[in-house]
Amino acid sequence: MQFTRKFLIIIGLLIFLGFAFSNLDIERVFAKKITRSSPISMDYSYEGWSFKFDNYAVKHQGKAVLDLEISYRYKNGIGKSKLMNYPDFVPIYKFIDNFFVNYPNETDYWEILNKRLVESLLIKPIPTPYGIKYNLADILDSLTIKIDVKAASSDINIPRSSIVTGKPHRAGRIWTGN
Repeated sequence: MQFTRKFLIIIGLLIFLGFAFSNLDIERVFAKKITRSSPISMDYSYEGWSFKFDNYAVKHQGKAVLDLEISYRYKNGIGKSKLMNYPDFVPIYKFIDNFFVNYPNETDYWEILNKRLVESLLIKPIPTPYGIKYNLADILDSLTIKIDVKAASSDINIPRSSIVTGKPHRAGRIWTGN
């Protein structure tokens, strides 16, 4: 009976060691495959950012309430060299607010106002509290602004929208006002 017990213990140990060594071999195979694989590279074909103004009251064509959506697409490669290439959107938000407060022609169509806003953002340097100025044309591929004019704005009971997308080019300015 002791012979059988010793025999079973030896068989059990051999089976255990067989599994242990077979697992090590499997791990070695996987380790070799992992070390042989090439590094993964990423291609970000689109990277952007957006933010909104909701229920924004302005004096344009009378009293109006707007929802604005600002979205922009970064140029390829932004953030590769350093994360600081990404602009803080708060100075851009303040620039837009200032644009509406100081807009010179209250009777312009919404489409004209929107075009001038897009142009202004892409042409003018945007001050920041960090002592630098953003030149969005240097980091953006495109900028889109959607202005939703709410019903009852300017005494017109119809909601309406203007959508403008601008792409910066170094050829020159279209509009030189505000």
